[in-house]
Amino acid sequence: MTMDKGRNTGRYSKRAYRVIYLSILAMMLVAIGSAVIFNNLKNRMPDIEQGVTEEYDGHFAFIVSSDDEGFWEGVYASVCEEATKDNIYIEDMSKSLGVNYSDTDLLRVAINSSVDGIIYGGTTNETAAALIDRAVEEGIGVAILQNDIDASARQCFVGVNNYELGQMFASQIAEIISGEEEISKKSVDVLIDRDMSEGASNVITIAIEDYFTENYPDYPIPELNIIRINSDDAFSVEDDIRRLFLYEDMQSDMMLCLSSIHTQCVYQSLVDRNKVGDVQVVGYFAGNSILEAIEKQIIYSTISVDTEEMGRDSVKALKEYMEEGYTNSYVPVSTQVIGYDQAKLISGQLGGGE
Repeated sequence: MTMDKGRNTGRYSKRAYRVIYLSILAMMLVAIGSAVIFNNLKNRMPDIEQGVTEEYDGHFAFIVSSDDEGFWEGVYASVCEEATKDNIYIEDMSKSLGVNYSDTDLLRVAINSSVDGIIYGGTTNETAAALIDRAVEEGIGVAILQNDIDASARQCFVGVNNYELGQMFASQIAEIISGEEEISKKSVDVLIDRDMSEGASNVITIAIEDYFTENYPDYPIPELNIIRINSDDAFSVEDDIRRLFLYEDMQSDMMLCLSSIHTQCVYQSLVDRNKVGDVQVVGYFAGNSILEAIEKQIIYSTISVDTEEMGRDSVKALKEYMEEGYTNSYVPVSTQVIGYDQAKLISGQLGGGE
């Protein structure tokens, strides 16, 4: 019995050594193979150089609505140009992450990344307001563009004063009425973002009424209908605006648009439903497609916003806050009305006079 036990032990020892040897050999083959593969890859990519690390004096997050790209492109270009002067890095959060996050999710990412400032032109709901408050509590400056969130603790709003905007819209309504043979009370749809505060929309309607009372007392004050548009995405905007043209008896005489995406969707709906001339439209922003629509007299006119000024002033405001601890709470942006003659002139300059 003892001899058999010794033989079995020796047999097991030989097997154990054999397994160890084979394992070592396998590991050596894997190591050699990995080295060969690495060298081959290295030889195929000889031009790759080690990245250069750059140091910046500040880091700002740029978060805006993805549905109004034409408007925000000009703003972003100006933001980057101004930031370069002060060695500030601008991160376009919607593109840098490579994932389609919501505006509020991007705000959370920016706050958790401890950026120095946030330039925000996205959703204006209560969630966004709460996140902006949190950013300010953590020492991050916030500049809001286009549509203010006055209930938040943001440092600065860079945009158009709503009362001034209402007065500009009113001037166009009056101009349209004055060009007609018979003066009559007009029904006017005012297209606003679903998240715009009631206070902001009321300011616009009051400004329109004040303009007629002060400047055109003989004209009947228009019947103003506030239409809230779902701006979660481009499809929602198109769907809501398309519905406005479904019923003949519900159509208004005029439409006022408070964003470029609303303007473009109204323009397209007029063309698709053969309603050109039935509804007078005053748009917002002066993109190429909107200028073309004015030239074709599909849209009566548009309110042009200086996007370069908006981008430049937002960076200046955040830089001032970062250095001084304070900045102006409101920075106005220049606007102008562009009608048929101006649109034709601008298009001629851009297109070489064609």
